[in-house]
Amino acid sequence: MTAHRKTNASHHSLPLFIKSTLCMSILSVINHAYADEAADKALKSKDMEVIEVRGIRSSMAANLDIKRLSSSVVDAITAEDIGKFPDKNVADSLQRVPGVVIDRDGGEGSSVSIRGLSSEPTFSQLNGNFIASSPGEPSRSFDYALLPSAMIESVEVYKSPEARLDEGGVGGTVLMHSRKPLSMDANSGVINIESTYADVTEESEPQVTALYSWKNDADTFGVLFGYTSQKRTNRTLSGGTDANVWRFAGENPVDVNGAPVENNNQWGSVSDSQGNNYDNVWFPQVVRGSIVNELREREGVQFSTQWRPTSRVEIGFNYFGFSLDKNRTESVIDIPEWSLNPDFLTDVSLDESGTIVNGMQFDAAASGIENDMQLPWMRGSYVREESTSDTFDLNLTYEGDYFKARFVAGNTRSEGGPKESWEAAYKSSNAGENENRIENASQTAGWKINENDISLNIDPNTLANLLNGVGGGRDPGSSNSSFVRSELEEDYYQADFDIYTDWGILRTIKTGVKYREATLHRETGNTFFLDPNFDIAAAEASKGGITRFDSYQWNNGMPLAQDVFINEGNIAGGFNINQMPGIDWDKYRDIVTSNYVPYTRKEDNFIYDIEEQIAAFYLQGDFEFDSVRGNLGVRVVRTKTMTSSTDLYTYLLDHTDDESGEAVTGDDRFVEDYQLITQENTDTQILPSFNIAWDASEDIVVRGAIAKVMSRPDYADLGAQQRITFVSDEWADDRAEFNEIPGFSGSGGNKNLKPFESVQADLSIEYYYSEGSAVGLALFHKTVDNFVVPLVIDVQQDFAGKEGIVEAGNITVSPYSTVGNGTDAVSKGAEVFIQHAFDSGFGFYANYTYNKTNKADVEVDGKEFGKSPLIGSAKYQYNTSIYYEGDAFNIRASYNKRGETVLGLNSGLNVYQDPYEQVDVNASITLLEDLSLTAAVINLTKSEPVTRLGNDTESRLLNSSYSGRRYYAGINYRF
Repeated sequence: MTAHRKTNASHHSLPLFIKSTLCMSILSVINHAYADEAADKALKSKDMEVIEVRGIRSSMAANLDIKRLSSSVVDAITAEDIGKFPDKNVADSLQRVPGVVIDRDGGEGSSVSIRGLSSEPTFSQLNGNFIASSPGEPSRSFDYALLPSAMIESVEVYKSPEARLDEGGVGGTVLMHSRKPLSMDANSGVINIESTYADVTEESEPQVTALYSWKNDADTFGVLFGYTSQKRTNRTLSGGTDANVWRFAGENPVDVNGAPVENNNQWGSVSDSQGNNYDNVWFPQVVRGSIVNELREREGVQFSTQWRPTSRVEIGFNYFGFSLDKNRTESVIDIPEWSLNPDFLTDVSLDESGTIVNGMQFDAAASGIENDMQLPWMRGSYVREESTSDTFDLNLTYEGDYFKARFVAGNTRSEGGPKESWEAAYKSSNAGENENRIENASQTAGWKINENDISLNIDPNTLANLLNGVGGGRDPGSSNSSFVRSELEEDYYQADFDIYTDWGILRTIKTGVKYREATLHRETGNTFFLDPNFDIAAAEASKGGITRFDSYQWNNGMPLAQDVFINEGNIAGGFNINQMPGIDWDKYRDIVTSNYVPYTRKEDNFIYDIEEQIAAFYLQGDFEFDSVRGNLGVRVVRTKTMTSSTDLYTYLLDHTDDESGEAVTGDDRFVEDYQLITQENTDTQILPSFNIAWDASEDIVVRGAIAKVMSRPDYADLGAQQRITFVSDEWADDRAEFNEIPGFSGSGGNKNLKPFESVQADLSIEYYYSEGSAVGLALFHKTVDNFVVPLVIDVQQDFAGKEGIVEAGNITVSPYSTVGNGTDAVSKGAEVFIQHAFDSGFGFYANYTYNKTNKADVEVDGKEFGKSPLIGSAKYQYNTSIYYEGDAFNIRASYNKRGETVLGLNSGLNVYQDPYEQVDVNASITLLEDLSLTAAVINLTKSEPVTRLGNDTESRLLNSSYSGRRYYAGINYRF
């Protein structure tokens, strides 16, 4: 550890509750307002000596001091050094905080949830404001994959709110603080060069991070530049069943314990070629394996400046720019229910209960002759996507003798979505290619659900047959080039005033206003590939315009399977398969673009727009007397939301051939009808909060909190357009071999969703028994209304009718995928943590969270559709890290485990993720005073998340996936 000495200036004396020179030293290093005005004054003490310390132990000690000195329930993470955050990703570090769970995308931490709620009601801010991130499908959740951890100095997790903090965090609020130039030495910075390798990609890829800060000798003006560039290939291997369609063969669905299950997709009896019938059993409609390969190229830029023209005035400007480019391919092998009949089904196996099908085997010649089995169904997609996020703010601070005023104005904007998008599908048989003779590339196919994954088997000659032109029927109905793009922008203006008082116990009065105006536009587009001789102008002028039937796939333009299929290898986890045919997208695209002309347009009838105006006012008083401190306040928020979307009704009327023997296409077969739906909602919330902390002794802090909090529903849940499909009896009869079901089905958002509301209380005790060491216990209780639950249900709707097709009246839409509000949910539990540093250089920290939730009612438009625990809630989670820090070497091993987690409600049953555990290791060796080698292993245990339908049995597996074990090695130079 090294130390540097310097001085800071202030107009205020130290608060009484700061206990030691060490606390003051650590707080000086952090150098920004932590949780309350008293700590802010300490940071600016005129004659305070600052000792800057580095290392794992000092960072952990700083984390404890932030927690100890706060008046609220706060946990913190601080950087061990410039550009040296504890983990590769800010989200990965947050999972070490008690009560925090992260979601991963491609193995990287992407979103954060706190104390048993999903990520949507966790409010994340950078320097006190929202950061827009919009990778095609917009979300209120911050995408942590965009933010390089090198730019972050510290993170605070507020589990109890204060009135001064922006509303929006029912689960909690995550405040990330970037580095500032006047807090750093002149001409200081870091350069980090790193390479990463993953077992699923078997590729080594670079990452570069640089940070430079300068300030003048007078310590009144400074600038900081930060830059990071990263190239990374992620590969996710997934196997499982279609999450929306587990069917029940029988009339009265029940779980394995015999309890009735509502809103299920029912099926007739299942029969095999041996004459066996299987009734009253569950089975998946689709079983699949998929491989997603994703090349990510990420860049991040930070520019910050501070200017203090006088001792009372500070002006600052911050800019953050992030870009993320993705090239994403997916290869999928599906075994759907198309051939679920005695002509193909040769074997069915059941689980121990005898109520769940856990295996099926198909044979093209099960009936004695070779039939059109069409299995496996081989699909793929390619997407080239770009997303950007740009945020800037201008801030002005004036500090008088008895008050401080701060003004901020800023803008955050993101846009993203595919620049290029392809989907294509092929069948095993030659259906549509050669009507004279049935040929199947795969004579056999089957699946088996294992305890934690699925196994697929296909004819080992499948790929060879495809490459020899046997089978491989092209599926134009499942091949397209549609895409979704979105733009999200928010302007914000804020004024805060702190008045220093001497009115008894009242030390500071804080008040302020904030106005935010957000706009979201989400649109859908299509790229059609047209014959070079196609008359575009004439088609545009015609009544029908250019349709998908003019594109290449409907005009014999899809490449032949023999020209584009390859074998996907290196399946290191997630699922098992004996052979994995996939599409070579370079070849596919070259063939199409060489013969057809692209025509891209935005679809005016596939959009939704959301406009949100938020006005907030707060008043908060910070108090202190003897050994007690705290704050009491109220925040009043008015939200006006305007939502509009184009709902789509699709009618599938016939699939027969006309008298000429040619397939019926166009408007005679498909009819589409659009309806523009708009809605405006206004909501006003009064959010009181109270926090109190008592220094019961030199080493013990007791704290309590009570508050009402709120979060707004996610954009997609509010705005997603409704899509209803009607299948006529004629269409279903023509596709009887595929078990097509007549009637209505669909999906959509819910414009009537209410904001999350929660009344919550906290009580904790913390014992700081030595330097950098503490133990604590916290109890929490939340009563949550209006939490959002994903649903797959049957709904009744009033239907305006379609002339000549369907009469007006009340219709049943089954299944219907949507979201609803849950009410009267309770989340209560306890957190315990311990942190200890030994003089030998060893140390550890550990925490455990227990969370108990009830099953609450779930409603859509006032009608109850079942019960569900809080989405995202887990019964328990714990984290442990053990480290050693020497003069030239340090290493840390971290273990985290999350208990069974609730993810949604499907077919009358909850969706659960199995307990998940992971081990990560970080190490560094100091070569010179400012030069070190770094290394890390992420997911040392090669863990795989597993989800299931219902927790009455392990046999209804939905999905298992594996994103790999990843290795890092690099060199870090600090100057």
